[in-house]
Amino acid sequence: MSQIDQVRTAADIVKIVGDYVKLRKAGANYMGLCPFHQEKTPSFAVHPVKQIFHCFGCGVGGDVFKFVMLIENLPFPEALRRVAEKVGVRLAETAGDETYDANTKLRAALLKIHEIAAKFFAAQLGGTTEGRLARAYLADRGMADEVVGGFRLGYAPGDGQGLVRHLTGAGFEAAGLDKSGLVLFDAERQRPYDRFRRRIIFPIANESGKVVAFAGRALGDEQPKYLNSPETAIYTKSRLLYHLDRAGQAIRKLDYAILVEGYMDCITVAASGVENVVASCGTSLTEGQIRLLARYSRRVVVNYDPDSAGMAATERSLALLLEGGFEAKVLALPAGLDPDAFIRKQGAAAYRGLLAKAPTYLDYLTERAIANHDIQTPEGKVAVANAIVPYVARVPNSMLRGDLANRLATRLGMTDRLVREELMRAAGVLKGELHQSRDLYISEANHAVKQLLRACLESEEIAGAVLPALVETGAARGLVGEGIFTRLWEAHQRGEQVDVTSAEVNLSEAERKLVYEALFWPADPKTTVVKKTELSPCTDEFLGEKARAMGQVCECPKCQAKRAASAMMPVESEEQPPIPDDKMVAADEGPTEALRTMGALRALGHLLALQLQRAQGERDKLLRDIEAAARAQDSVRLADLQRAKSNLDKELRKFGHP
Repeated sequence: MSQIDQVRTAADIVKIVGDYVKLRKAGANYMGLCPFHQEKTPSFAVHPVKQIFHCFGCGVGGDVFKFVMLIENLPFPEALRRVAEKVGVRLAETAGDETYDANTKLRAALLKIHEIAAKFFAAQLGGTTEGRLARAYLADRGMADEVVGGFRLGYAPGDGQGLVRHLTGAGFEAAGLDKSGLVLFDAERQRPYDRFRRRIIFPIANESGKVVAFAGRALGDEQPKYLNSPETAIYTKSRLLYHLDRAGQAIRKLDYAILVEGYMDCITVAASGVENVVASCGTSLTEGQIRLLARYSRRVVVNYDPDSAGMAATERSLALLLEGGFEAKVLALPAGLDPDAFIRKQGAAAYRGLLAKAPTYLDYLTERAIANHDIQTPEGKVAVANAIVPYVARVPNSMLRGDLANRLATRLGMTDRLVREELMRAAGVLKGELHQSRDLYISEANHAVKQLLRACLESEEIAGAVLPALVETGAARGLVGEGIFTRLWEAHQRGEQVDVTSAEVNLSEAERKLVYEALFWPADPKTTVVKKTELSPCTDEFLGEKARAMGQVCECPKCQAKRAASAMMPVESEEQPPIPDDKMVAADEGPTEALRTMGALRALGHLLALQLQRAQGERDKLLRDIEAAARAQDSVRLADLQRAKSNLDKELRKFGHP
């Protein structure tokens, strides 16, 4: 067994996906909100038996490796290692094999460098004279020893050589340390020196808790006040939230997150007992961070600083959060205090009290706008509405936008019609893409293809019975699943099994989407609505003894007429071909296999009917063209059309059509 198969066998996709997506049991599968696109109604499904996932909204799907690749933005070898770590499988790395990644060695080295650096900075905080001064500063800020240790805070010495000496002493070459972002070089690139000097250090960890970067706060008036690591092979600032590795479980449990600006704010809030808090790492909130947060919850309280810069950042963040389908509230602390200062002055209980009363973003923005305009005048009402409507228009759900418009109208004393007109105007400008609706109607052929494909993938017996009729008669010709059915039939003839969900199988995007939708398709034919067609081909003629052996009865008009005629005549029971014992479904075995067989044959019959309709339509067109060619006395075209009609008549006879 290959290393990939070992990891795949050991992995439980439900558990691994559940680390990123809140899943709920839905029948045999699990459902949740898709982490790869914005939605309010769950369309993301995980199949615990097949160990695959699929989103019926955006169409993305695959196995456990594909999920980790997409959710973590990793190449396959790195995703394999991430899954292996989660399931406790140790991988052997060999250059040139399928698990090897040229950048893996670099990432592993950078993670090791950052872990060594984190321990070095932490040791400096209490082990040197200037480090103890930094520790005294933190104590003045209310940082207890357990908080300092829990967040692994440290200190970067001021000589500029301490970390370089420590890392080179640990065996790392100075020339290779520049890729870590922790070491800089002089103009001649001869002398390395520390990036962080005379700064309190905040280690920044990824979701797995591994240190990937640092932030340094200056002591005194040195600028910039905060200095962050540059982006490296293990750190992308826009895709990471500070403290998420520790807060993730609390966010999922409470189903909301608190978003603050600074590292000190985040630490102080968490130390006060409010653990579901994260910070945006000294940068404006990004779409990548919003997608990351959405894996844990789509409810958030924005608690930025109440100064002008903080309010501007709040408004920018609200715009992105609303577009991401978040339910947002805003906590603006009184007296111009940031979360760190407020908790130190007023206490944790006061903070939790205000947090519980945090207003919705609409109420927050409305009251802010009202404070700047006189809503007793028509001009003031319009000004407030114009300030709020662009935010409301960013809400993806149209029904929710309407409800928010009503609330805004009530608050301003304006008629719903006026506000709605302005809302719809703004929505047309800002969210034109909202009007691009997906086609909600799947063709009849796709319904039948999915039902039939699922049955063939799950039962070798059904595959052996229906694939010859489907492939060799051309019944699947022109359908999106034609290539899949052909591969399954060829593999069946060779006595092989093909795992069409495997990434190694070369399928088009449309074919792969069809496979995943088929595997999640209802097995019970009663749950699948398929319209009856006037032209019903005889599945008995296609399958013969195979259909009767599986206990199925053809429902085409021809067979129904035969059975009606036979019912009027005495027929010896032994003349009816018995169903072999090994093909019967025992009462205590349940209806699963019988329903699957019934559904497969119904789907096959429906596909044949659709193909028959298509061929009949082509024949009718040929007859019209033949008449036109005869009237025009175009003998050459007439001969071509008659040959085409003759070939089509042969195809129709395959369907039992006279």
